[in-house]
Amino acid sequence: MQAIFTGIATALVTPFTRQHKIDFKALGNLIERQIKMKVDALLILGTTGEISTLTHNERLSIIDFALKIVNGRKPFIFGIGGNDPKSIIELGQYVAARCSQYPKIGIMVTAPYYNKGTQEGIFHYFQAITNAVKLPTIIYNIPGRTGVNITPETMARLSRLHYVAGIKEASGNMAQITKVVQLCPNLAVYCGDDTLALPLYAIGCQGIISVASNVNVMSVKRIYNAYQQGKVQLALKLFQRELPFYHSLFKVVNPIPIKYELAQLGLIQNALRLPLEQIK
Repeated sequence: MQAIFTGIATALVTPFTRQHKIDFKALGNLIERQIKMKVDALLILGTTGEISTLTHNERLSIIDFALKIVNGRKPFIFGIGGNDPKSIIELGQYVAARCSQYPKIGIMVTAPYYNKGTQEGIFHYFQAITNAVKLPTIIYNIPGRTGVNITPETMARLSRLHYVAGIKEASGNMAQITKVVQLCPNLAVYCGDDTLALPLYAIGCQGIISVASNVNVMSVKRIYNAYQQGKVQLALKLFQRELPFYHSLFKVVNPIPIKYELAQLGLIQNALRLPLEQIK
């Protein structure tokens, strides 16, 4: 299946009020700011969006709100990950039912956390979800959070499923990601870790789903563009300049640092849901 996007997608935070309610005004402003900064795609309800702390109804309300704000102006990806296939399918079908008039809408699904599953079970898990939802799907491999790794061989099998449009690789394992790129030549592989962006472009990744671009899309995009234009030394210089900031975003659990940065800019309240706590 054709890639949902190439280039830079922002894994958007979910802003909360001081009372820990969803701050829809701030969310709308963040989305408009991203579009103004010429982001290539947007992802909401991902790890950075604190999806695991949101109720089912909150997720539905964010989906409806975000679709109206974006209104087809950018490729839009909705995180619907979890570990209960029935609930994931229901959420995915909700997205599918509401986005028929919008181009370039997709979903992102993590490997099933806690349940883990065998590699065979993981394959059938994604097969069941994609067959039921029927939207372009990015598979999200982040074993540090889910407790299970999707092997390159399993990804090669998954890449042949009709609705699989890409993989966000956040295993941090360069050898594994290189093998995924080799085994899945027709699949868009996206960097899932800002600190590895340039090395992963070099092995063939088609873009990044970025935390850092919540602050500044162009600083992330310049690195990608420079590399794609063959300006490797410029890309390296830009990447090295940004690397300390990237590392600072993961000194403690994401999205604690990025929410602090956005709050310092006056864009959101520095509010998170437990067990995450704000930097003071």
